[in-house]
Amino acid sequence: MTKQKKIKGEKKKKDRTHLIVKEEPLGGMTLINIWRLLWQNKFRVHPKYWLRFTYAYWLCAITWPLRAIEWLTKTRKIKKTEVKTDPLFVVGHYRTGTTYLMSLLTKDKNKGYVSNLEAYAPHFFLTFEKITKKLIDMSLPEKRPMDEVLMGSEEPTEEEYAIGAMSKYGFYNGFIFPRNFKLYSSYNAIGDCKERDVKKWRKTYEFFVKKMTLKYNGKMLILKNPANTYRIPLLLKMYPNAKFVHTYRNPYNMYASTLRFFREVFAIYAVQTWDDDELQQGILDNVREMYERFNETRKLIPKDRIIDIKYEDFIKDPLTQLKRIYTELDIDGFDEAKDAFVRYIKSQETYKPNVHEISDDIIRKVNEHWDFIREQHGYERLEPKNK
Repeated sequence: MTKQKKIKGEKKKKDRTHLIVKEEPLGGMTLINIWRLLWQNKFRVHPKYWLRFTYAYWLCAITWPLRAIEWLTKTRKIKKTEVKTDPLFVVGHYRTGTTYLMSLLTKDKNKGYVSNLEAYAPHFFLTFEKITKKLIDMSLPEKRPMDEVLMGSEEPTEEEYAIGAMSKYGFYNGFIFPRNFKLYSSYNAIGDCKERDVKKWRKTYEFFVKKMTLKYNGKMLILKNPANTYRIPLLLKMYPNAKFVHTYRNPYNMYASTLRFFREVFAIYAVQTWDDDELQQGILDNVREMYERFNETRKLIPKDRIIDIKYEDFIKDPLTQLKRIYTELDIDGFDEAKDAFVRYIKSQETYKPNVHEISDDIIRKVNEHWDFIREQHGYERLEPKNK
């Protein structure tokens, strides 16, 4: 694989991002898992990223007593915890408004959610919450580089980070080891993997959900994870009464936003170089597979337990769409949390999302790979200006 291409307008940024070391997710893993990932990747860490890797390994090493203490004192209690209310899963692609939606949903204090605190340090957040919070706040930037969204320890994120820290099966490990991006992408559809891998993934996932349930004293969990869009049959086996919110967006804007997102994340997470053309193809392939699978498997979900939210409608009137979710999925708590929802919506009125240039190249790629997504959701088909 060749070195990543320099993206127009980003030369200086690319030249120095390898010096960013504190944001590396490897630092929240166990030493065993780091070695497992190194073995999986034939110990290929590019010299450019040795400082980043060394920092993460050092952080992982000095926090092992915290992991050991929590494992010894909390494991039995976690395993005995019952998930009495199945989760609400927010699914859909990464750049379809799931973060804003999740940030709103977390204002309902009668629900639980995964924050950066639990996702980046899943092994000791119960016992050492204050220490963990300081570590996470110290490590994370104030805002996400791809969209300027706040990134504190209490902000919501995907449990996929935690699964990747606890096992080799996290899709986001492909951001760290991009030369193996295709392998980690295969873990999105974990249900198609070997039976022993499915069992290990399921054991890890259920353990983490129990741990979160214990933290929130049995409250309903809201889990936002785009990778779960691939996993509907497996999720229903584990949580047969689960409810789902599916978000979608104009695919041309979605692709442009996704490309920016992946480039920014690779720049601060990767310990290997990558090829930008292969990155783009990986995005196109992943999304096509995601929606092919979702279109086939969503029929397994009873109609009264899934709702579709259009990104453009949600951004225009988030409170109305939020009320739809609570009403149509028969979830308690909207009226009690309404004031908190309104305050958060008002606090975001000055936020300006990225405006993406929809180039001919983007139009061609979306038309070739995602046209069925566009057609399915009724978006206008664009044609390149220069044919």
